[in-house]
Amino acid sequence: MRDYELTFVIRPDLEDEAFDAVTEKVAGYIQATGGEVTKTDVWGRRRLAYPIRKYVEGYYVLMHAQMNANALTELERNLRLNEDVVRHLVVRLDE
Repeated sequence: MRDYELTFVIRPDLEDEAFDAVTEKVAGYIQATGGEVTKTDVWGRRRLAYPIRKYVEGYYVLMHAQMNANALTELERNLRLNEDVVRHLVVRLDE
């Protein structure tokens, strides 16, 4: 299992319950592939550097996770298909 850092931006027009549901859904994507979320840090609502899908703000979330490298493609696929996630970035942490 390798350590990864996942940063993603959620649409700003969601209610608090929907925001929590999206965060739990992303954690579920990681756990469904046999991974484990070790830390979740919500940065809150911030201004984007440039408009994305006509949004100028978004909710930023940072997650640290441990998972296999094979599960990474499935995670990125699910994040691309989720309409509430505007952008995402997965980075492998150095050992």
